[in-house]
Amino acid sequence: MKSLVECSKIEKGSLIRKEEQNKEISFKHEEYDLVCDVVKMDDCVFNKVEGERSCDYLFLFDKNKQDYSFLKNKPSIAYYVELKGVDLEGACEQLLNSIDKTMNEINGFDINAVVVSSRKFLPKFDTNDFQIAL
Repeated sequence: MKSLVECSKIEKGSLIRKEEQNKEISFKHEEYDLVCDVVKMDDCVFNKVEGERSCDYLFLFDKNKQDYSFLKNKPSIAYYVELKGVDLEGACEQLLNSIDKTMNEINGFDINAVVVSSRKFLPKFDTNDFQIAL
């Protein structure tokens, strides 16, 4: 497994966007350029690690790297993102594993997890113990 720093690429602009298998995540600000460390999780951090499921991306918005000062009193924000079809349970497993294995590398960040799923898909809400834990 590689470190987040090894797999990080800085992107800057008013729109930060990634797409996989017709699923898309974007972060946009109308007035300011965003500065984001984009980490490819499954293609780099967890690449060639057998038995480990991971999410697709980690977006790190470090408040100290932004070009404007109004965020100085706010926390830095991390978004773990899984671009998924309909397997919501699998997506949650991938996110939880990614967070568990890498969160010690991003101290000081508020951690968020996002699943981008098919628009037509509505998950069933079962009440088994695993789904409740997720």
